Parts: sequence; structure tokens; C-alpha cells
Amino acid sequence: LPLTRQAPRGRWVVRRALANSSQDDIARAPTWKDTLKGAIFWANPSHWDKVPASPYWRFTFIFLKIVGTIGGYRGRAAFARRSGLKGLMQKRDEALGVVQMAYEFSVDAFPAAAERLRAAASATPWAGTDCVAVILPNYARSKQEVEELRATLLALQAQKRPPDVVIVVDDHSPVSAKDALKAWKDSESLAFVQLWKNVGPAGARSVGLRLLRQWARGMDVVVCLTDSDAAPDPGWTEAMLKAQNMSPGIVSGPTISVDRSHTGRFHDHFGNLNGRWTWDDEKDVLLYGCTCNFSVDLNSIGDAEFDPIFSRPGFEDIEFCWRLREERGVYTRYCDDAKMFHQYDRGPVGLYKQFWKYGHTAPWYLCTAFSKIIPLPRRMG
Repeated sequence: LPLTRQAPRGRWVVRRALANSSQDDIARAPTWKDTLKGAIFWANPSHWDKVPASPYWRFTFIFLKIVGTIGGYRGRAAFARRSGLKGLMQKRDEALGVVQMAYEFSVDAFPAAAERLRAAASATPWAGTDCVAVILPNYARSKQEVEELRATLLALQAQKRPPDVVIVVDDHSPVSAKDALKAWKDSESLAFVQLWKNVGPAGARSVGLRLLRQWARGMDVVVCLTDSDAAPDPGWTEAMLKAQNMSPGIVSGPTISVDRSHTGRFHDHFGNLNGRWTWDDEKDVLLYGCTCNFSVDLNSIGDAEFDPIFSRPGFEDIEFCWRLREERGVYTRYCDDAKMFHQYDRGPVGLYKQFWKYGHTAPWYLCTAFSKIIPLPRRMG
């Protein structure tokens, strides 16, 4: 959309936006007064990074900002009313047990995929790596979502640089996703892991990381991550390989709406899944990258995994990127050529539900930010 101007985004805006995010406020349920104040704040175009030139889209985005903000605040309130901090550590321990069990059952179950990965990694030229693997968590609740997984696999198969190995981790889906696997022609390069209990996308991705780390046996591999409702651009893996060879670590790219619906344009305009929140860093360094469009250099991240305390989508990528930055000096960099197309829920109701989930997950992230409450291990499991 054409822009009239760049909106000023001073530090006072960020400080005000982070109000009520202290340790003492984590368990406090936002009141409706808090919700109204937040909606008014975020619906003000002066607090946006960019403002549409069209009055129609400006007022449309104001309305959707109000809807999304209310959803986020009410999700946070639901978290505080239901359980707050109680039981989070127990749930994390249970999830880690599921992750470890899935790893032990699967590490020797796909010898062809493991051999394919090692062959590609050992054939790497003297500088950099040319081996790429993809981890794809899946939680299918309907036949439509099975079809979305199938479309994602077809898009991966159509890459200019096809992945050497793809690991699909089924997170105890209510609907069988096996029919979608037929879209993948080379069965030897595909590993399908089924979890006996739902742990969320963070735990599912950690299963894939553990398998690839064991299969690679110390050789360098670029691991790309996406979601089962996303479709990569044909040059996605190629762009990720190039970016990782230039600067190994974490790389993320632009995530674009599949359609031109109002909510799709909203997400594209504000870049909700692009992770473009920089502070005083150099150009192309991000605060975080979104795991629907994400890659890591396996050796650079060491034994790091995603924290399964995040049993819902959201914030597990922020926590992962910040932890790697603080503990290992691994930065998240932006690659404009690594494009991903994402399917969003349409309409205000879908937007409300999406931000409700983010609000419900946000306190978990705040918990992990305070090591006195929940210490973050260097090695989970």
C-alpha cells in the first residue's frame, strides 16, 4: 500500500507499550479499562511504523487494530484467570519427556533419511555448507488442514534447491495427515514422526533438531523451519543457504499473506510475522525471526532447542532468538530473498482469535524472561 509518511516510533512508544509487563504484573488479569486503553493506544496511527495513504485502509486498519488488541488483552486475562504461573514447570517437564521419547523411538527408524543427510553434508565444498534439511511441525484438526500440509510439501518439492531431508513432526493431530505425505515423491528423504501426546510446535521442532543433530554427526547442516499452513517461494531454501553461508546463525525472511483479504493486507502492512523489531542494531539484524520462515546453522546453535513451555504457537521464536543472542552471541539476521507465503484466518473473528492466542501465550514468555521464576536451561532434557 502507498504510504503518506513514516510514523515516528520513539522509545517512549516502546516503553509505554511494555507497561504492565513487569514480574509483579504477569499474573494480573488486565481489566476492561486496561483493554480499552491498550486498544486506543495501538489504534492511533501515530504509533504505527507506517501509515496507509488511503483513508479507507487507514480506517480499516484502525478497526482491525482495535479487534486484535482486544483479543490480545482478553487472552492474557484468560491466562491469569485460569492458571497463571501454576503448573507451567510441570507441563514443561511432561513435554520434555514426550520430546525425548519421540527422539529415542525415531532416531534409528529412518536410516535412509539419515544416510541421505550425511551424504549431502559430507559432499559440502571446502567453504560453507550445501546441505539443507526442513523441519515441519503439523497439527491437523480438519481435512482442510491436511490439504494445507500437502500444499506445503508440494511447495518444498518445487524448490530450486530441494531439501535433502524433510522431517514432518505430527503433534498428535486429531485428523490423520498421512494422506498428505503422498505428495512427497522421494520417500527416502522424508521422515514422519508422530508424537503420542500434543506438546505444541516448540516441542515438535525440538524433536526434529535432536534427530538432525544426531544424524549429522557434527557435520554442518542448514535447518529450515516453516509451518504446515505456509508455502515457501521457489527460491526459499536457496536463499537460506546463501544467507547462512555468508553469516551462520539464525536467518529469517519476509512472510507475506497468501491472499489479498483485509486481514491479509493488515498482516502484510504491519509485518506481524516478519520479526522486524530492531533497536540499535546494525542493518538486517532482527530482535527475533518467525518460525514459519526461519533457518539455523546447526553447528552455530550448538545444543539449543525450543522451550516446550510454549505449548501454543507464539513467542517460542522470540524466546529462542533472544536466548541464543544472550547466551551464545548468535544473532538473527534478515534475508529479503527468503520469502514465505502464509495462510491467515480471514475476518475480524479470525484476527481476534489469533491475537487472543498471542495474549494467552505472552505471559509464558514473560515468565521465561525472569530466571528467578523459571530458569532457562542451556540444554533441555
